Amino acid sequence: MLSEAAEFVIQGITVDGGIFQPADWAERLCDSLSRTGADGHKTYSSYVRPVVAEGIKSVVVRVALQKADPGEFDVIKRYIAENRLMVRSGRGSRDAEATGAHPAIGKERRDPSRNNW
Repeated sequence: MLSEAAEFVIQGITVDGGIFQPADWAERLCDSLSRTGADGHKTYSSYVRPVVAEGIKSVVVRVALQKADPGEFDVIKRYIAENRLMVRSGRGSRDAEATGAHPAIGKERRDPSRNNW
């Protein structure tokens, strides 16, 4: 799945079909990957962002995070597996270059055990 994707989307749906709780999970996950600078200001990772896609709270993760910060990528993988969240592909590399911040929403949903990580 990740070989041709520039992004993947963690959906707030469990593999059992339930809505994942708490309601602010996406913001909390992105917040956990933020940094606080010497000036005290928080800087959020450019590799993850919370979104609502098709009415579902989700987090878009740029695949480039795997090389940029393998530790943070592992945190995300564990979060997906521990909470049994559905994952689908996001924009492909060419789509991401062409459309900037506007995600292409696909219908593919995957069980985290099939991500081949």
